[in-house]
Amino acid sequence: DGQPQPHVTTWLAPRPVFVESGPTPHGGPAACTTFLSTDSPPDGDLPRDLEFTPDGSAVVIVNRNTDNLTFFDVATQTITHTVAIGDFPVDVAVTPDGQFAVAPNVFDNSVAIVDIPTHTLLENVPITGDQPFQVKVTSDSKFAIVGVINDGIASSFSVIDLVARTEVRSFASASQGVMGFFFTPEVGIGGNIFTQFALSSDNVKVVLPDRSTNQVFVYDLTNGTQLSVLPTADLPTSVDISADGATAVVGHEGATKTVSEIDLNALAVTGSFLTANNLGSQVIRITPDKSHAIAAISNNVIFVNLTTGLTTATISTGVVGDIEISFDGQYAFVSNFNARVIDIASRTLVDTIQFAACADAATSPVEHRAVALNNRFREDIHLYNTNGPAGFFEGFTGSGQPPEGDSSRDLAISADGQTLVACNIISRNVSIIDVPTTEVRSIVEVGDRPRAVEITPDGTHAVVCAMDSHQVVVIDLATDTAVATLPIFNRPAQVRISPDSQFAYVLNVAGADRVSFISLNGAASFIMSQLSAGQTGSVGLNLSGVELTADGSIFAVCDSFNDLLRLYDTALQTQVAAVPVGDFPIRVDFSPDGSKAYVTNAFGDSVSVVVVNGAASFVQATVSFIDFPIPINVDSTGSFVYVGGTGASPGIRVIDTASNTIVAAALFPSGVPLDTHLSPLDSILYVSGSNSEMLRIAAAGPATAIVDSTPLSAAAPDMVFHDATGVAAFGHPGLDGVEFAAHVTPGDLNDDGTVDELDVPIFVQVLLSGPTSFTARCAADVNGDEITNGGDISPFLALLLVP
Repeated sequence: DGQPQPHVTTWLAPRPVFVESGPTPHGGPAACTTFLSTDSPPDGDLPRDLEFTPDGSAVVIVNRNTDNLTFFDVATQTITHTVAIGDFPVDVAVTPDGQFAVAPNVFDNSVAIVDIPTHTLLENVPITGDQPFQVKVTSDSKFAIVGVINDGIASSFSVIDLVARTEVRSFASASQGVMGFFFTPEVGIGGNIFTQFALSSDNVKVVLPDRSTNQVFVYDLTNGTQLSVLPTADLPTSVDISADGATAVVGHEGATKTVSEIDLNALAVTGSFLTANNLGSQVIRITPDKSHAIAAISNNVIFVNLTTGLTTATISTGVVGDIEISFDGQYAFVSNFNARVIDIASRTLVDTIQFAACADAATSPVEHRAVALNNRFREDIHLYNTNGPAGFFEGFTGSGQPPEGDSSRDLAISADGQTLVACNIISRNVSIIDVPTTEVRSIVEVGDRPRAVEITPDGTHAVVCAMDSHQVVVIDLATDTAVATLPIFNRPAQVRISPDSQFAYVLNVAGADRVSFISLNGAASFIMSQLSAGQTGSVGLNLSGVELTADGSIFAVCDSFNDLLRLYDTALQTQVAAVPVGDFPIRVDFSPDGSKAYVTNAFGDSVSVVVVNGAASFVQATVSFIDFPIPINVDSTGSFVYVGGTGASPGIRVIDTASNTIVAAALFPSGVPLDTHLSPLDSILYVSGSNSEMLRIAAAGPATAIVDSTPLSAAAPDMVFHDATGVAAFGHPGLDGVEFAAHVTPGDLNDDGTVDELDVPIFVQVLLSGPTSFTARCAADVNGDEITNGGDISPFLALLLVP
């Protein structure tokens, strides 16, 4: 009735993907998905910047993905408060009087003003323009100046009155915005690298390097006028201003190899100093006495004399995350896996503090302390004592209030399909999920970088490999508690469990690579023996693979760097064969009877067919012309092998095991196969594709073909599938969650006609009575809460009349 009106829904988590029921273009049934966040609010996801409060007691951290500020108490090393602000904040500044924390909200076109004493959001102040991204505050604590991207060409600055909480000025600027990216695929962490500007201590001059025009622009904050345009060397990038506001230094990246010195009183370039190496890391600092610029080059920092232009010191630091100067000007702190403390006066390294990789950093305004963010590989806050040679690592915590379930990647599902365990790489724990309700029932701490998990066939325990804590954790699924922790050096990364649930077989992929044979007995679990596994590792994010025969008698390891398939007798706990295969074996699967092993050789573009016969095992054939093959599945009869090619012409190749030849190819229109599962119940190959989709492929030997695809919230590197219920689960490290997918029939509908998000159709017998009795098969939810459309089954019945 009347005019059509738009309906808008805003999702607070990754969008659920709904597909209408009925036939798809390929002729198969549709699918629906449900996204389950493993986060536990309030979280602090993807911390991007940090600032100390003036008294040094706390650090304010801005978290991009959870749209909030968190407050880190330095004394207790805990997150004490979380304040929600606007959408996509990436920078924060704290006023010198300690009253306000200020953060631009990129996608809200606003600037958040948070009252620090009460930890409350006072206002998200609207600004002129689009995408505010960077902020500085004046030394009198009255104003904030905010860089605004707009279209990245015609950018601008916004000036905010912090007391009145209003924008008082907006003026045009040279180009500002994104100039690069970082991305860590394993944990799904990624972000923008932005242009920089600096504010002088007299609260007047704004200095903006413009890479696109090879100039430095200087603006007057008080009235928005352009004071000067200074031609410089190419690619001016990083900038810093001396404490007295008189001198700026600019780092020029790329092949320019230059540091520029600018007199801000004369508005002139007074020095252009060549360096021996390219500058990098988008960071430069001026020493407190203005004698030197400290700049990052590859794996080092250099001191450049601002009078002579000479490089007077080169100090090895590794890749530079940030350079921050102590409150008294005595030391420079360089963040890294091996953080460095440098004596500025002598330009010498005085301390190395090892813990973990970190980037953005801040130093205390009152003592020799530094805080840095591990925001490339984790979501952690590191606290360092930086008192020269006496410095040490004080501790770390997550950037959000615990518990968190961050970067859910590798999964395991129980034999009955009721329980799912998700490894949360960033937060060092696992989420235990009740599948029918799609709810996280508990979070269990297991150690750093959990990267593999399996559930015992009897459903009593989960076995988790915590790679960077170098331990295997056994979890009792009746109580959801860790009951055994077994040290295994170095980096346990793969695990399989025997069919009788009594043993686990673990591969570690670093150091002296080994296979560990573990007796599983709850708290009494122990390592029985260990054997060499050669030289395993990874290519990209794909770890050297392992597999167990169906009867559990043979455990196979891809010794990738030695081009071997190692076979172990699990009963005798001995290696029985090391079979030479192709170049860089990465995955293996067995025929149903265990008589053959099929190995994908990533660099050899081939599959090795290995006859398994103890010490007499050998390669029977090599099937070539599959570019960069990784996932592999043998069908339930052993007749065909389905191989995922991830290089050129990606898709699934089909090998006939009788002839060891390729007999079919199901090529992908886009993306590559990341993970696969071949269901023996319906001969469907389920594929997690890099193009953010689940594909169903009819595994029919020469007639193999793509059936349909279901969009997912993101590309999923790991997928598990439960054959009996038809539920697929996908780990989404970049979204902090697990996505479930199930195919539906027209009967799998809610009362309002929408697709039931997760419930899986099963068939039940319904007896209808009347003048003529008959039995009907109709679709019902596996949860048992619905039968088709509000009990009216007539539109969907296939009837068998019984006299």
